[in-house]
Amino acid sequence: EKDFQEVISELTGDQSLEKFRVEYEKLHAVLKKSYENEKRLMAKCRELNAEIVVNSAKVATALKLSQDDQTTITSLKREIEKAWKMVDAAYEKEQKAKETIMSLKEEIMNLTKLVEQGSGLSLGQEHK
Repeated sequence: EKDFQEVISELTGDQSLEKFRVEYEKLHAVLKKSYENEKRLMAKCRELNAEIVVNSAKVATALKLSQDDQTTITSLKREIEKAWKMVDAAYEKEQKAKETIMSLKEEIMNLTKLVEQGSGLSLGQEHK
């Protein structure tokens, strides 16, 4: 800015350099505006970079949580499979127990008939 002011002050007195002074002022204004835009864009870049870092940390946390959730899901699936196997085993035991009960009931009925037939014979023999 200081150099610009020096050059302008030197050009101001000379009419033959008036066009050059006007163009120089225009160039200076454009350069100044460009510099301001660059500063603004650099600030925005720093801001966006900070936001990227924050979002990157959030993504990393989300990925970790997702992996933990997958581990939990896998573990719960294994537990469910175990529980279903236990249910199946209990059902099979129940079926076997029902079959045993049925066969024992049949055996009791058969033995009861035999006892009744045997006691009928005993009564018949006593009457003779």
